[in-house]
Amino acid sequence: MANRALGGLLLAFQFFSSIPVHKEIDVKKPQVTAMYSLLPVVGVLMGAITSAMIWFLQDATDIGPLLIAFLAASTLWAMTGGLHLDGLADTGDAYFSYQDKDKRLEIMGDPRIGAFGAMVLIFAIAGKIIVLAELIPSVSLIALAAVPAASRIGLSILSVAAKPAKTEGLAAYFQRQIDGKTIVPAMFGWSLVVLATLFIFCGWAVALAFFAVVAFATVAYKKWCDKNFGGVTGDLLGAYAEGMELLLWGTLLFFA
Repeated sequence: MANRALGGLLLAFQFFSSIPVHKEIDVKKPQVTAMYSLLPVVGVLMGAITSAMIWFLQDATDIGPLLIAFLAASTLWAMTGGLHLDGLADTGDAYFSYQDKDKRLEIMGDPRIGAFGAMVLIFAIAGKIIVLAELIPSVSLIALAAVPAASRIGLSILSVAAKPAKTEGLAAYFQRQIDGKTIVPAMFGWSLVVLATLFIFCGWAVALAFFAVVAFATVAYKKWCDKNFGGVTGDLLGAYAEGMELLLWGTLLFFA
Protein backbone atom coordinates (compact mmCIF):
# COMPACT_ATOMS: atom_id res chain seq x y z
CA MET A 1 0.00 0.00 0.00
CA ALA A 2 2.81 2.40 0.91
CA ASN A 3 4.68 1.61 -2.32
CA ARG A 4 1.49 2.15 -4.31
CA ALA A 5 0.90 5.54 -2.65
CA LEU A 6 4.51 6.59 -3.19
CA GLY A 7 4.34 5.51 -6.82
CA GLY A 8 1.10 7.46 -7.30
CA LEU A 9 2.56 10.57 -5.68
CA LEU A 10 5.65 10.41 -7.88
CA LEU A 11 3.44 9.97 -10.95
CA ALA A 12 1.40 13.02 -9.90
CA PHE A 13 4.55 15.12 -9.83
CA GLN A 14 5.85 13.52 -13.02
CA PHE A 15 2.75 14.16 -15.13
CA PHE A 16 1.27 17.27 -13.49
CA SER A 17 4.33 19.33 -12.63
CA SER A 18 7.77 20.17 -13.94
CA ILE A 19 9.41 18.72 -10.82
CA PRO A 20 11.82 16.06 -12.13
CA VAL A 21 11.14 12.47 -11.06
CA HIS A 22 14.06 10.26 -12.09
CA LYS A 23 12.39 6.94 -11.38
CA GLU A 24 10.63 4.39 -13.55
CA ILE A 25 7.15 3.71 -12.16
CA ASP A 26 4.43 1.33 -13.31
CA VAL A 27 1.53 3.17 -14.91
CA LYS A 28 -1.22 0.70 -14.11
CA LYS A 29 -4.58 0.88 -12.39
CA PRO A 30 -3.32 0.99 -8.74
CA GLN A 31 -0.67 3.62 -9.49
CA VAL A 32 -2.93 5.77 -11.70
CA THR A 33 -5.70 5.66 -9.07
CA ALA A 34 -3.20 6.67 -6.39
CA MET A 35 -1.91 9.43 -8.67
CA TYR A 36 -5.33 11.06 -8.93
CA SER A 37 -6.03 10.44 -5.24
CA LEU A 38 -2.86 12.35 -4.34
CA LEU A 39 -3.04 14.99 -7.07
CA PRO A 40 -4.15 17.66 -4.53
CA VAL A 41 -0.76 17.21 -2.83
CA VAL A 42 0.79 18.76 -5.95
CA GLY A 43 -1.59 21.69 -5.58
CA VAL A 44 -0.85 22.05 -1.87
CA LEU A 45 2.89 22.19 -2.54
CA MET A 46 2.49 24.69 -5.37
CA GLY A 47 0.20 26.88 -3.30
CA ALA A 48 2.52 26.75 -0.29
CA ILE A 49 5.60 27.66 -2.35
CA THR A 50 3.80 30.52 -4.09
CA SER A 51 2.35 31.94 -0.86
CA ALA A 52 5.71 31.63 0.91
CA MET A 53 7.36 33.55 -1.91
CA ILE A 54 4.68 36.27 -1.74
CA TRP A 55 5.15 36.57 2.03
CA PHE A 56 8.94 36.82 1.65
CA LEU A 57 8.77 39.46 -1.08
CA GLN A 58 6.28 41.51 0.92
CA ASP A 59 8.32 41.24 4.12
CA ALA A 60 11.85 41.55 2.78
CA THR A 61 11.52 43.87 -0.21
CA ASP A 62 9.81 47.10 -1.23
CA ILE A 63 8.54 45.92 -4.60
CA GLY A 64 4.88 46.54 -5.39
CA PRO A 65 2.00 44.06 -5.63
CA LEU A 66 1.96 44.02 -9.45
CA LEU A 67 5.55 42.76 -9.69
CA ILE A 68 4.94 40.31 -6.84
CA ALA A 69 1.86 39.04 -8.69
CA PHE A 70 3.90 38.61 -11.88
CA LEU A 71 6.58 36.63 -10.00
CA ALA A 72 3.98 34.52 -8.16
CA ALA A 73 2.07 33.65 -11.35
CA SER A 74 5.33 32.91 -13.16
CA THR A 75 6.36 30.59 -10.34
CA LEU A 76 3.12 28.64 -10.68
CA TRP A 77 3.50 28.36 -14.44
CA ALA A 78 7.11 27.25 -14.01
CA MET A 79 6.05 24.52 -11.57
CA THR A 80 3.57 23.15 -14.11
CA GLY A 81 6.00 23.53 -16.98
CA GLY A 82 3.38 25.53 -18.86
CA LEU A 83 1.39 22.30 -19.33
CA HIS A 84 -2.00 23.79 -18.43
CA LEU A 85 -1.38 26.95 -20.44
CA ASP A 86 -0.66 24.79 -23.47
CA GLY A 87 -3.97 22.99 -22.94
CA LEU A 88 -5.78 26.29 -22.57
CA ALA A 89 -4.35 27.62 -25.83
CA ASP A 90 -5.24 24.44 -27.73
CA THR A 91 -8.75 24.55 -26.29
CA GLY A 92 -9.18 28.16 -27.40
CA ASP A 93 -8.06 27.36 -30.94
CA ALA A 94 -10.37 24.35 -31.16
CA TYR A 95 -13.49 25.89 -29.64
CA PHE A 96 -13.39 29.18 -31.53
CA SER A 97 -12.89 27.40 -34.85
CA TYR A 98 -16.68 26.75 -34.76
CA GLN A 99 -16.17 23.39 -36.45
CA ASP A 100 -17.81 20.06 -35.61
CA LYS A 101 -16.53 17.89 -32.75
CA ASP A 102 -14.18 15.77 -34.84
CA LYS A 103 -12.59 18.80 -36.48
CA ARG A 104 -12.21 20.51 -33.10
CA LEU A 105 -10.37 17.47 -31.74
CA GLU A 106 -8.15 17.50 -34.81
CA ILE A 107 -7.35 21.20 -34.32
CA MET A 108 -6.64 20.55 -30.63
CA GLY A 109 -4.02 17.99 -31.63
CA ASP A 110 -2.15 20.50 -33.82
CA PRO A 111 1.04 21.56 -31.96
CA ARG A 112 0.91 25.03 -33.54
CA ILE A 113 -0.90 27.87 -31.81
CA GLY A 114 -3.46 29.92 -33.70
CA ALA A 115 -4.84 33.42 -33.25
CA PHE A 116 -7.69 32.37 -30.96
CA GLY A 117 -5.38 30.28 -28.77
CA ALA A 118 -3.01 33.22 -28.45
CA MET A 119 -5.83 35.58 -27.47
CA VAL A 120 -7.15 33.17 -24.84
CA LEU A 121 -3.62 32.75 -23.51
CA ILE A 122 -3.02 36.50 -23.26
CA PHE A 123 -6.33 37.01 -21.49
CA ALA A 124 -5.58 34.23 -18.98
CA ILE A 125 -2.03 35.38 -18.25
CA ALA A 126 -2.94 39.06 -17.91
CA GLY A 127 -6.07 38.20 -15.95
CA LYS A 128 -4.24 36.06 -13.41
CA ILE A 129 -1.52 38.67 -12.83
CA ILE A 130 -4.03 41.52 -12.47
CA VAL A 131 -6.30 39.57 -10.11
CA LEU A 132 -3.36 38.46 -7.97
CA ALA A 133 -2.09 42.03 -7.80
CA GLU A 134 -5.48 43.10 -6.43
CA LEU A 135 -5.56 40.26 -3.91
CA ILE A 136 -2.02 40.28 -2.52
CA PRO A 137 -2.31 43.39 -0.30
CA SER A 138 -5.58 42.38 1.36
CA VAL A 139 -6.34 38.64 1.18
CA SER A 140 -5.02 35.90 3.45
CA LEU A 141 -2.10 33.96 2.01
CA ILE A 142 -3.86 30.81 3.21
CA ALA A 143 -6.71 31.55 0.81
CA LEU A 144 -4.27 32.15 -2.05
CA ALA A 145 -2.46 28.88 -1.26
CA ALA A 146 -5.74 26.94 -1.19
CA VAL A 147 -6.55 27.80 -4.80
CA PRO A 148 -4.14 25.36 -6.57
CA ALA A 149 -5.22 22.59 -4.18
CA ALA A 150 -8.93 23.21 -4.77
CA SER A 151 -8.32 23.34 -8.52
CA ARG A 152 -6.72 19.90 -8.48
CA ILE A 153 -9.48 18.42 -6.34
CA GLY A 154 -11.88 19.51 -9.07
CA LEU A 155 -9.51 18.16 -11.73
CA SER A 156 -9.51 14.70 -10.14
CA ILE A 157 -13.29 14.68 -9.84
CA LEU A 158 -13.68 15.81 -13.46
CA SER A 159 -11.30 13.08 -14.61
CA VAL A 160 -13.50 10.46 -12.94
CA ALA A 161 -16.88 11.92 -13.93
CA ALA A 162 -16.22 12.87 -17.55
CA LYS A 163 -15.92 10.49 -20.46
CA PRO A 164 -12.85 10.68 -22.71
CA ALA A 165 -13.42 12.46 -26.02
CA LYS A 166 -10.85 10.24 -27.75
CA THR A 167 -10.08 6.55 -27.43
CA GLU A 168 -6.34 7.08 -27.77
CA GLY A 169 -3.95 9.35 -25.90
CA LEU A 170 -2.53 9.53 -22.41
CA ALA A 171 -5.55 11.20 -20.82
CA ALA A 172 -7.90 8.54 -22.21
CA TYR A 173 -5.60 5.79 -20.94
CA PHE A 174 -5.47 7.36 -17.48
CA GLN A 175 -9.25 7.68 -17.33
CA ARG A 176 -9.69 4.00 -18.16
CA GLN A 177 -7.36 3.09 -15.30
CA ILE A 178 -9.05 5.19 -12.58
CA ASP A 179 -10.94 3.40 -9.84
CA GLY A 180 -13.74 5.87 -9.13
CA LYS A 181 -14.71 4.06 -5.91
CA THR A 182 -11.32 5.05 -4.50
CA ILE A 183 -11.05 8.54 -5.98
CA VAL A 184 -14.41 9.88 -4.81
CA PRO A 185 -13.84 9.24 -1.06
CA ALA A 186 -10.29 10.57 -1.39
CA MET A 187 -11.51 13.81 -2.97
CA PHE A 188 -14.22 14.09 -0.30
CA GLY A 189 -11.49 13.90 2.34
CA TRP A 190 -9.32 16.46 0.57
CA SER A 191 -12.31 18.76 0.19
CA LEU A 192 -12.98 18.61 3.92
CA VAL A 193 -9.33 19.44 4.66
CA VAL A 194 -9.33 22.47 2.34
CA LEU A 195 -12.73 23.71 3.52
CA ALA A 196 -11.78 23.30 7.20
CA THR A 197 -8.53 25.20 6.63
CA LEU A 198 -10.37 28.02 4.88
CA PHE A 199 -13.04 28.10 7.59
CA ILE A 200 -10.43 28.36 10.38
CA PHE A 201 -8.21 30.99 8.75
CA CYS A 202 -10.58 32.85 6.41
CA GLY A 203 -14.12 32.35 7.70
CA TRP A 204 -17.18 30.40 6.61
CA ALA A 205 -18.03 32.74 3.72
CA VAL A 206 -14.76 32.05 1.89
CA ALA A 207 -15.04 28.30 2.54
CA LEU A 208 -18.59 28.14 1.19
CA ALA A 209 -17.66 30.28 -1.81
CA PHE A 210 -14.83 27.90 -2.74
CA PHE A 211 -17.13 24.88 -2.42
CA ALA A 212 -19.90 26.46 -4.49
CA VAL A 213 -17.60 27.72 -7.25
CA VAL A 214 -15.70 24.43 -7.66
CA ALA A 215 -18.89 22.33 -7.60
CA PHE A 216 -20.87 24.51 -10.01
CA ALA A 217 -17.99 25.22 -12.40
CA THR A 218 -16.94 21.55 -12.59
CA VAL A 219 -20.46 20.40 -13.49
CA ALA A 220 -20.88 23.22 -16.01
CA TYR A 221 -17.47 22.56 -17.59
CA LYS A 222 -18.20 18.84 -17.95
CA LYS A 223 -21.45 19.62 -19.78
CA TRP A 224 -19.64 22.15 -21.98
CA CYS A 225 -16.96 19.59 -22.87
CA ASP A 226 -19.57 16.93 -23.65
CA LYS A 227 -21.50 19.30 -25.90
CA ASN A 228 -18.56 20.77 -27.81
CA PHE A 229 -15.98 17.97 -27.81
CA GLY A 230 -17.83 14.78 -26.90
CA GLY A 231 -15.94 14.44 -23.62
CA VAL A 232 -12.61 15.58 -22.19
CA THR A 233 -9.01 15.37 -23.38
CA GLY A 234 -5.69 16.15 -21.72
CA ASP A 235 -5.85 19.66 -23.17
CA LEU A 236 -9.36 20.24 -21.83
CA LEU A 237 -8.30 19.03 -18.38
CA GLY A 238 -5.32 21.38 -18.49
CA ALA A 239 -7.58 24.27 -19.50
CA TYR A 240 -9.86 23.40 -16.57
CA ALA A 241 -6.98 23.58 -14.07
CA GLU A 242 -5.79 26.93 -15.38
CA GLY A 243 -9.28 28.38 -15.64
CA MET A 244 -10.34 27.16 -12.20
CA GLU A 245 -7.39 28.90 -10.57
CA LEU A 246 -8.32 32.18 -12.25
CA LEU A 247 -12.00 31.70 -11.32
CA LEU A 248 -11.23 31.01 -7.65
CA TRP A 249 -8.85 33.96 -7.37
CA GLY A 250 -11.50 36.09 -9.02
CA THR A 251 -13.98 34.87 -6.41
CA LEU A 252 -11.62 36.04 -3.66
CA LEU A 253 -11.94 39.58 -5.00
CA PHE A 254 -15.36 39.71 -3.32
CA PHE A 255 -13.62 39.22 0.04
CA ALA A 256 -10.68 41.57 -0.54
